[in-house]
Amino acid sequence: MEDERRDGETAQAVQMTALVDDEKNKPVEVEGEPELSAIQEWFELIGRAGFWALVLYLFVFQVSVVEGPSMQPNFQTADRLVIDKLTFKFTSIRRFDVIVFQAVENSRYQPNHESKDYIKRVIGLPGEHVRLKGNSAYINGTVLAETFEFDKGFCYYGLPDEFVVPPKHYFVMGDNRGDSKDSRSPALGFVPESQIRGLARLRFMPLNRWTWFARH
Repeated sequence: MEDERRDGETAQAVQMTALVDDEKNKPVEVEGEPELSAIQEWFELIGRAGFWALVLYLFVFQVSVVEGPSMQPNFQTADRLVIDKLTFKFTSIRRFDVIVFQAVENSRYQPNHESKDYIKRVIGLPGEHVRLKGNSAYINGTVLAETFEFDKGFCYYGLPDEFVVPPKHYFVMGDNRGDSKDSRSPALGFVPESQIRGLARLRFMPLNRWTWFARH
């Protein structure tokens, strides 16, 4: 009996020692650690969101703001547009697409040759012969049926009225034909395919003029 009692006390002592060791091995909680972890998670979340926002801006879409009267009446100053930067990389640019492109105006009014973005409508495709006569445009000798609303004035007096579009270039004009600097002017000329940023697909501001622009 004495031996059993001693064995029981020994087992109990071993158990107590194990419990003490477990308590010693428990991680020590540092005051403020949960708060720091939450802040770190927020920074990681913001970083990931910023990364994907940059990817979308560089490769998928961008937001552009219209300035000037050259695309009236269809686009007004301060219109905010979503520019599709992906579609035209997998399909060809089409006639009447409204494109945003980067260009350097070659004139005395731009002595620093700074590039800027323009918004215009595609009229002539690579290799086509474009002729402007009266209020009409002719493509390879056939009058172009323009179903969208536009100002019919051709006001570039003294400038050429016939053009041959080079390969991988486009002939563009503003919808406000009487007040648009576009491919009719040597200051801008034909638009190289490499300078096209994307297609105007959506006007989201102002809200009362919200419009989805389908391709022709």
